[in-house]
Parts: sequence; structure tokens; C-alpha cells
Amino acid sequence: MLTNLSDIDLRLLRVFVAVAEAHGVSAAQEPLLMNQSTISTHLATLETRLGFRLCQRGRSGFMLTPKGERILIACRTLFNAARDFTRVSQSLNGLLTGDLQIGLVDNLVSLPGNPFSRAIKQFQRRHQDVQLQCRICAPGEIEQGLLNQQLDLGIGYFGQQLEALQYQPWISETQAVYCSSDHPLFTAEQPGREQIENARWVKRGYLLAQQLCPLAPLNLGAVAHHMEGVAHLVFSGEYLGYLPTHYAARWVEQGALRQLGGQALSYQATLSLVTRPGAPKEALLALIEDLSGLARAPQTKNPAGAGSDTDIN
Repeated sequence: MLTNLSDIDLRLLRVFVAVAEAHGVSAAQEPLLMNQSTISTHLATLETRLGFRLCQRGRSGFMLTPKGERILIACRTLFNAARDFTRVSQSLNGLLTGDLQIGLVDNLVSLPGNPFSRAIKQFQRRHQDVQLQCRICAPGEIEQGLLNQQLDLGIGYFGQQLEALQYQPWISETQAVYCSSDHPLFTAEQPGREQIENARWVKRGYLLAQQLCPLAPLNLGAVAHHMEGVAHLVFSGEYLGYLPTHYAARWVEQGALRQLGGQALSYQATLSLVTRPGAPKEALLALIEDLSGLARAPQTKNPAGAGSDTDIN
């Protein structure tokens, strides 16, 4: 019977948890970096120390016993408590720890000054041992990830803000209408508003663009949920679409895209930082502080090389 936990017992319990989560001894070999014989020996030793069987294993398959299921729950509680203790002790020493799951809309890298990357650089200079995990997501996926506790922070455009989440305006950017060099309007001397509005369009797969867009195009021939998807469809020469001016500028300079309608058909979109309410991780608060410190005033002019048409009256 086990009366006191030793370091050896803790190692044996971790082996047991790995086997239980892998649903078998054979499947646990890779995560444990042990062969099947060694794992079986560790399980047998643990069962001897405990005085009862933890699992059925053999040709008939793997299955936890009722006592094994209770030990698995107790192990998870034990190891979570140990992790919490480590984090608390490290935070008292001023060290930021843990991991941060971040969801981003695509193509933020071309924002003037690249503020997200600069904020990460600033965050790395802090006294921290934090693992960052970044995912590219559509706005709705970001919100769902936060609600499901799969994300800690989201950065994107959010038209209808959810009451269950907290939104903080971060940076504004200009969105403008573009066509590719293969589109008939590319060579038109001065396309009018009606021509632009009646062309075939690619629609954003989220609400924000429809809320802010100064146009109401009727011929919506495609839907895209990411900025790069909009760009691909615009480059086909079959569609017009809204793109951030900083993102489109490189292709405008190359003569591959043309901005249509100027400021009259452009709009300002605000990127927001979004989190779950409650007591956030200290590392998350530090990263938000670094991001907020790099927030800039909204742009009112297109960046150099945007190549906008004269405004439509």
C-alpha cells in the first residue's frame, strides 16, 4: 500500500497517465520514449505499490479498472496542482510563465511598422518563459476559439461584438476597392461609381465589411473568409474586392492591381484585441500592454504607392 509519494512514485504515475491517455501500452511508447516492456514493468511496479490493478491490458485490449479511473482523475488533479504551484512561485519571482494561444486574422504582417511583430519582440525582452502559439483564423473562428477556451487572445475585425468577450480597439487601417490588370475596369480612364457597383464582387465572409462598406454591390459572385482568399479572386480578373491598402500596395506598385474610387469608396476598419473576461494570465496582460503601446492613430491617407484613383463625387 502506498503511504508516501516519492519521486519514483511520481514518475510511475506519469507513465500511467500517459498510457491511459494513449489508450494502451503500445501507443504510449512514442510519447514516453520507452519500449513496451519497460512501460509494462513500470505499470506493474505501480500496481504493486498501490495494492490494486489499474488497468486490464493484453490481447483482449486496454481498459482502465474502476480504481484506475479514479487514480487517473487524482493524478490529473495532482499534476495540475504542481503546475499551478510552479507558476505561482515563478510569478512571485517576477517571471512570466505558461503558454499563450493567439488567433490572428491573416496578412497583418504588411501593416506599416509591423506592430504585432514589434510587440512580440518587446514581449521577449521581459523576464518571461512563455510559449507563444499563433494561428491564422477568420474573425468568427477567433471568437469561437476564445469562447471554447482554445485561444487566449484574438486580433481581428469584429462587427457584432459578443457580450461574453471583451474588445479593445487597437489599430485602424484603410480598406479600398481593387481590380486586377485582367479586369476590364483596369484600363478604364475613370470608372464611375455605377460601373464599380455593378461589377461582379467577392464578398467577405464576415459582417464587418458589409457594415462599413460605402457601396452596396448586388452582383456578389463569390465569398472569401480570409484576406488572401479575396486577393486570389480579385487576381482572377473576374471580381472586384476590398483589400487593405497596405496589403495591396506592393501589387499596385508592380502594376498588377489598381485601386478604384479613391477615398470616396474606401472605409476605415478597426482591428481589435479580444479576450475572455475574468482573471487573465499575467503573461497575457503583459503582451496586451506591449501591443497597446504600439497602437497608432487611424490612417486617413493611403500609404505611398497605393495608386488610388481620383475620388468619385
